[in-house]
Amino acid sequence: MSSSKPIAGASMFMKQYGNRTAPGARPGSINIPKGATPPQIHVTCYSANELTEYENPSLSKITELRGQAPVMWIDVVGLGDAEMIEQIGRELGLHRLALEDVVNIPQRSKVEHYNDNVFVVSQLPRPSRAQEVEQISFFAGKDFVLSWRERPSSCFEAVRERLQVAGRPLRQSSVDYLLYALLDAVIDAFFPALATIGETLDDLDEEMEQGATTAIVSKIHGVRHDVRLLRRVVWPLREAVDTLITDHEWLIGQETSIYLRDCHDHTVQIIDTLENYREACSDLRDYYATEVSNRMNEVMKVLTIIATIFIPLSFIAGLYGMNFDPEVSALNMPELRWRGGYPFALGLMAAVAVGQLLFFRWRGWLGPASKRLGQRRK
Repeated sequence: MSSSKPIAGASMFMKQYGNRTAPGARPGSINIPKGATPPQIHVTCYSANELTEYENPSLSKITELRGQAPVMWIDVVGLGDAEMIEQIGRELGLHRLALEDVVNIPQRSKVEHYNDNVFVVSQLPRPSRAQEVEQISFFAGKDFVLSWRERPSSCFEAVRERLQVAGRPLRQSSVDYLLYALLDAVIDAFFPALATIGETLDDLDEEMEQGATTAIVSKIHGVRHDVRLLRRVVWPLREAVDTLITDHEWLIGQETSIYLRDCHDHTVQIIDTLENYREACSDLRDYYATEVSNRMNEVMKVLTIIATIFIPLSFIAGLYGMNFDPEVSALNMPELRWRGGYPFALGLMAAVAVGQLLFFRWRGWLGPASKRLGQRRK
């Protein structure tokens, strides 16, 4: 008998890899994620001329409805009822290993063939302060599509609206086209997330021009984390779409495979955009490092100039600070007997300091950076 209580040492495993069946548990165990909400079911049965919808029907009602319409779409939101998940699996003939993957989140996007249905796992981005993704699972058979989401979202609302209009290609097509439409909605949800990241990078670029700060570096690392997360999600999603096109001809018709190739193109576009964003993050980090280095170089330059100016001044002060007695010899510090000896020493120091500053200015070591660069080019 399997137990839902995690075995010893599984807490660290769960923390690192998300909601996973504890090591040693029976394959196909339904391990409900912590905080999962009770499932809400919405069933849509349709043909070219008719459409009926049912909110939270019983599982027996779902069994009764199956086969009455060419296509039945079962949309489930929530993973909080292990018994209901197992019952839905029995009613639709779903494999226990696939049901295990539904609740063991997150899963890598993939496509698997079980008996007479196809199991598809994808990820849906949820734009927020930090990019988050949630898992969406699909089961597609000859007369039904089952979509399973972790939380409520509006990603499928456009598909529902298209179903309401008779004569649309979606109403006239079979299960494979509905599966394509839902996958296309998931893939399209990545573009608003990309737009958000792009706007953030533009803002960071403008902020960087005003002056590099440590707060900007923190923001850059946050954006880079979001880019890496989405990139890690989209790469296997592209492979899953390719698998649907090439390996499941019994379910995916030739016409629908053309539309799926468009989904593939969108995933490639998303990956290219993420690559550009990753390079932009690297450029911003390099720019920040360059700005910090330039700022440090300017500080070191000023300190070096000050030290260089005081080297000859210290020499002059040390020279005239030597205790030679002019009474012994006329060559022993005759300036000590001058009436203007002290002003002469100060004037000599000032002349040396001004001469050094003028020399530094002439060499281009002192002054605006643009002027120095211009002198170097000449």
